[in-house]
Amino acid sequence: MRKKIFLGIFITAAVALLICIHILINHKPEAQYQAQTNLSAPIEIPAEEITDLKEAQSGKPSVIMFYVDWCGFCRRFMPIYGKIAKKYNNEFNFTVVNCDKAENQDIINKYNIAAFPTIFIKDNDLDFEYQISTAATISQELFENELEKHKKLRSKLKI
Repeated sequence: MRKKIFLGIFITAAVALLICIHILINHKPEAQYQAQTNLSAPIEIPAEEITDLKEAQSGKPSVIMFYVDWCGFCRRFMPIYGKIAKKYNNEFNFTVVNCDKAENQDIINKYNIAAFPTIFIKDNDLDFEYQISTAATISQELFENELEKHKKLRSKLKI
């Protein structure tokens, strides 16, 4: 019985030691993280395919991303948003709204924005708009799946 207890304690300690080693090897100091993400710098909009909401072409649904410069999730997602805008610019209008700017307060209030990034698809042809799940901002693949779902919806309605 003592051998089983000793063996259990030994295995638990070995696993704990391996976890500690893994954490030490993969840990990034806070200063290094802050240097990589300068939260005081404005987010750079990565693609010329991203237009002003007022200039969006009719006949295509609009994808609207609400963001703030100080949001780490927005910073991580903006390059993905730019790649997707480039890939899907024939099927969607892409725009961004900086929620830190006072001139955007009306649209922020209209869409009831409280978290960042928040993304809506607005389809004037269908007289329809909806918010995309925040989970879709985790990867390019998940976000593209949401756009493909909307394309299927439009094709079923023959628009």
